[in-house]
Amino acid sequence: MTRRTGWAIGGGAAVVLAGAALWILWQGSTAPPSERPTPTAVATTSAPAADRAQDELDATLTACAESTESVPPEHCGISIPWGTEFAAVSGIRYRVEKLPMLELDGDTFTAGGGVLVATVTGTGQDGSPRTETYRTENWAVRGDVEISPEKVKIDIW
Repeated sequence: MTRRTGWAIGGGAAVVLAGAALWILWQGSTAPPSERPTPTAVATTSAPAADRAQDELDATLTACAESTESVPPEHCGISIPWGTEFAAVSGIRYRVEKLPMLELDGDTFTAGGGVLVATVTGTGQDGSPRTETYRTENWAVRGDVEISPEKVKIDIW
């Protein structure tokens, strides 16, 4: 074998090895995704915290429903369209048939699906005594929530 043939064989072998190394590296970087996707962390609130927040919301809305004032209590998500039927309202009684279900989203919440019945008593537009019952099939509230190990604070907007 001549010197020139030796260099040609050595150079060819080096090119083949370099090509094989590049091919192996390229295959490793473009590998298809694995059969099982890698799980990612999702921000959720622990069940006990959500249960405690629901309990606090239930207590707050139940207290709202115990009001006997002539105007709906503030921060309770209660709106009654009595203005066109009554000249004056002397009292409102509430009955909760179903409390809204709470969903936490960080430091805020939404709650919906509640059923609230309000019976309004007062003076009608014509001056005669009047009583009307209003039913809300989707009583919903929104607000802020603070959850700590010691307590849960609900603030309905």
